[in-house]
Amino acid sequence: MGNSKRVLLIGWDAADWKIIHDLVERGMMPTVKSMIERGTMGNLRTLSPVLSPMLWTSIATGKRPYKHGIYGFTEPAPDGKSIRPMTNMSRKSKAIWNILNQNDYRSVVVGWWPSHPAEPINGVMVSDYFHKAPKKPGDAWPVLPSCVHPSEKLEEVAGFRIHPQELDPAQILAFVPEGAEIDQSVDARVAMIMKMLSECTTVHNTATHLLENEEWDFGAIYYDAIDHFCHGFMKYHPPQQKTIADEDFRMYQNVVTTCYVFHDMMLKRLLEFTNDDTTVLLVSDHGFHPDHLRPKSIPAEPAGPALEHRDYGIFLANGPNVKSDHLLHSANLLDITPTILSVYGLPIGDDMDGQPLTDIFAEEPTIESIESWENVDGDHGQHSKEYVVDPAESQALMEQLVALGYIEPPDENTESAIAKTQCELDYNLARAYMDAGMHGEAVPLLVELYKQFPLEFRFGIQLANCLRSMERNIELKNLVKDLNNRWRVAAVEAKARLKEILESGRERKKQWEELKKIDDENKDDPDAPRLAQVTPDGKPLLFEENERHGIRRLRAIARGNPQTLDFLAATVASAAGEFEEALEFLEQSNITQSKNPGFLFHVGNVYVGLNRFEDAESAYRRGLEIDEFHPNCLMGLCRTYGLMGNPEKAIDLGKQAIGLKYHFPLAHFFLGKAYLQTGDIDLGISSLRKAVDQNPNFVEAHRLLAERYRKMEESEELAAEHAEMADELEEIVEEKESGVEAVEFAAVSAEEFREQLPGLMEKEIETDEFTRCLGQVKLPSNGEAPKEGEPIVVVSGLPRSGTSMMMQMLVAGGIKPYTDSVREADENNPKGYYEAENTKKLAKHNTWISDCRGQVVKVVAPLISYLPQSEKYKVIFMQRDIKEILSSQTKMLQRLSKEGGDVDDDRMAMMLNQQTKLALGLLNVHGNETLEIPYGEVLEKPGEVAQAMADFLCKDLDIDAMAQVVDPSLYRERG
Repeated sequence: MGNSKRVLLIGWDAADWKIIHDLVERGMMPTVKSMIERGTMGNLRTLSPVLSPMLWTSIATGKRPYKHGIYGFTEPAPDGKSIRPMTNMSRKSKAIWNILNQNDYRSVVVGWWPSHPAEPINGVMVSDYFHKAPKKPGDAWPVLPSCVHPSEKLEEVAGFRIHPQELDPAQILAFVPEGAEIDQSVDARVAMIMKMLSECTTVHNTATHLLENEEWDFGAIYYDAIDHFCHGFMKYHPPQQKTIADEDFRMYQNVVTTCYVFHDMMLKRLLEFTNDDTTVLLVSDHGFHPDHLRPKSIPAEPAGPALEHRDYGIFLANGPNVKSDHLLHSANLLDITPTILSVYGLPIGDDMDGQPLTDIFAEEPTIESIESWENVDGDHGQHSKEYVVDPAESQALMEQLVALGYIEPPDENTESAIAKTQCELDYNLARAYMDAGMHGEAVPLLVELYKQFPLEFRFGIQLANCLRSMERNIELKNLVKDLNNRWRVAAVEAKARLKEILESGRERKKQWEELKKIDDENKDDPDAPRLAQVTPDGKPLLFEENERHGIRRLRAIARGNPQTLDFLAATVASAAGEFEEALEFLEQSNITQSKNPGFLFHVGNVYVGLNRFEDAESAYRRGLEIDEFHPNCLMGLCRTYGLMGNPEKAIDLGKQAIGLKYHFPLAHFFLGKAYLQTGDIDLGISSLRKAVDQNPNFVEAHRLLAERYRKMEESEELAAEHAEMADELEEIVEEKESGVEAVEFAAVSAEEFREQLPGLMEKEIETDEFTRCLGQVKLPSNGEAPKEGEPIVVVSGLPRSGTSMMMQMLVAGGIKPYTDSVREADENNPKGYYEAENTKKLAKHNTWISDCRGQVVKVVAPLISYLPQSEKYKVIFMQRDIKEILSSQTKMLQRLSKEGGDVDDDRMAMMLNQQTKLALGLLNVHGNETLEIPYGEVLEKPGEVAQAMADFLCKDLDIDAMAQVVDPSLYRERG
């Protein structure tokens, strides 16, 4: 190796200090602890939108997305005939390894997102397609040739891939210690863990092999496993959430923790390939909410899972010139590439948006600049413009992105699929402009999106945020009025459409049954067409794919969001100085008591406008109680304490806000005002200058600087300069300043929109998957309309747990049973089984369950998972000692002259316990009311149990008749 300096950049997608700090304190991440003690750590602020392909490209280029060209997860293929996962072919800027390539440095790059197809760099690159394991554990896993450069390394590194089925069971049990109890034919989560772990291990094996055996000056190793494990299993992470079943929590609560511990172990191995001249940077692109900030639901929109992301990733550095035991403030992921360039003594591009993190160095390096590395000729190791990506190579990653929920399943209509993909790219680009404060660039994109898709209200909301930031209040008022008229009308219409679809589903079900009769009559004729279409799991297929997408979309619109509309209306009133009116809007939607710190920040601003400073302080404080790292609420408190005459507190809070978000002109402004209040003129002016550096159009900051400079000797020229700038800015209309014309947006009336809506519904409602419950509704066999809202009473439990006895009691009490009397009473159940043959076929056919409304049906525990969640259930669940159940089942088989499964009693007991826990867990997850009743208690106190059931079901039952049904003599297998 010709160069002495080395840099190893390690990426942990979604790693979060909140979890790491806890595990370090518990001694579970010793490698990270050692790095903290020997180096510099801090938060790494992310960008918006918080989408990983965009963010990791910003880390690798030092540029914002609108410069580097990566805007999302997918892109239209160059031929215009399909869409594909995002590739590096769309990247418009050189990555750090391309710049180093021009300076004769060798690189090893493994797994970076997106880095496919592998670039022809000086060194070795293994792309992000290489480690993507097959969707199913047993599927084949061919190696894509363009995953590896140079091509002769392909065979060498292919042997380091770990197929999910090659994992040692002990590795899986580390994540789920009770995993042996899980029935994987029902629960697919273990397979998820296997896939994620195999991919992570593949990245690590490949990286360690190359770092050990190749000459390298720069290494970039990216692990996506923390992000994937968190999306799949953070919901089970302690503390237990109310929506998580006890059994799920017991099984999966260790997954996220184990993932972090595993990464610490891998980090230790990576560090073995560094030397005394190596600078190591460990970073993440964003965090992941592990606590009460975990979202309760994910939006029904593309990239909805990103809501689980947190705005702060991690930064941790070690190296020969890195400060020890040092805390870094105000780092941004855009700063990583400039910092790496400074380690090598290379100039920073003026077109880069980040700055070198010089505070991490014991001896500050000499920082030079260059106009742009894009203008530097030489071998950069990028693909030629003629390079073509093999379309077949994109399919596996497309499935991965769909499975994770980041993208919709591609539309079969190619034109529509490409249009939707471009729509998302434009939306993400607009948000990237907004994040950079370039709202004028975002407005045309959002206006066009809102015009094209007026029922996609997220476009209108972001447009409103732009107009608010630009103080274009007349246009904002028109937009909010338009949103109000559209959204409220659309919600009513969507509900009506859903009701129509429900009726259509019932009619289609009857038609389907008629076709099914024809199919059955022709079942012996192999040439007869199958008329009654079914889903892969054997259920009636009543709706086409686009219809199913549309129904889910309708459900999202039907929910509406009146709180957001009132919040926007309050924004309009605030902009006009009507703070009392703004407060009324906030109070009528209970936003003043919101659990959203962003809402509470604006509540505080309204109170400041009313000079109600104590109320403002309370609102900001409540926001910080929810999220202690919310920079806007900290800035709001800084402003408020300054107004309340407490500049010392204001200074402390302003510093905290800037520490979290350095590019924050308002925070620098209010911090500067607080310094001036204390008489510290130098720091006050420094903060105000930082505010105008970050926002040259900041009129108030220019005015205050002019005022301060007038009071200082020999500063008249500076005072005049800032005063003139403020005057000019006040004279320039916002449209000229931003370079965009006024938004032509005349709000439609509710009546006008009501006329437009049918056509819009037909055009737009083509996205999202329809929950199959609507497709499972049908008319009862007697032709009567279903009893809306009336629950189905279900008796459940393991076979031989007393379910037949419970059915007899409920029937005696006055509830009609759903039974076909096919199975007659016998020696095992002298009083009858009270069953229906349909229940045995629930796994393949469950639409008949709607016939049971207002009745009681027996569904044994192993079949509970097949109940359609379109119905409302009240479940009476029988509990009996497992040994008694096993004995009773054995005696029953003997009486029937049949043999059971070839399983010993201990194993069978474990399986039966698992079935019980799984059934109860599913009932809990789906919010079904459940009453557990011990078998022995029914025999000892039948009257009390009967009354408890009547109370649970809210029915006036014949308690005496129910009690008389119980026959203690049938208790033949006492424990």
